[in-house]
Amino acid sequence: MNALVKNIERVTGSIGILASFAIVPLVLATCYEVFARYLFDAPTIWAYEVGYILTGSHFLLGMAYTLQRGEHIRIDIFSAAFAPRTRAIIDLVAYAIILPLMLWLTYALFGHLATGYLRNEHSGQSAMNLPVWPFRIVFLTAFALFALQIFAEVLKTTRRLKGETA
Repeated sequence: MNALVKNIERVTGSIGILASFAIVPLVLATCYEVFARYLFDAPTIWAYEVGYILTGSHFLLGMAYTLQRGEHIRIDIFSAAFAPRTRAIIDLVAYAIILPLMLWLTYALFGHLATGYLRNEHSGQSAMNLPVWPFRIVFLTAFALFALQIFAEVLKTTRRLKGETA
């Protein structure tokens, strides 16, 4: 079980770190758009669409990594008063609710991806009008990784409740 958790976390960690590099082209595209628009009075047809795709990809692909690092927002004013065992039980209950939802969402996103690909859907968000299926791959991957990381968190929390060490 320990090897399984380490392998899951290796994958989610690697993808999370890779996703962080989406900030570089996002900043470059945004800066280029600002200079093109305000210095040369020649706005681009692609910067808006590239910007929201990179921003969305960055946040979505970082979800699992953020969970792995324990950085998701919690209401510490309440949980800080609880004993570690009580916090672990609350986490386990939350994971038991969220995991099936993420699995269902991942399944639904696969259908959404397939539909977009088969219908050759495009974004319609700018004159660039990108196909949507590549971004839907990001959605599917992100939620599948998130579900996988939640499963790893369930295993880690269960071990903690049993008194086992990492």
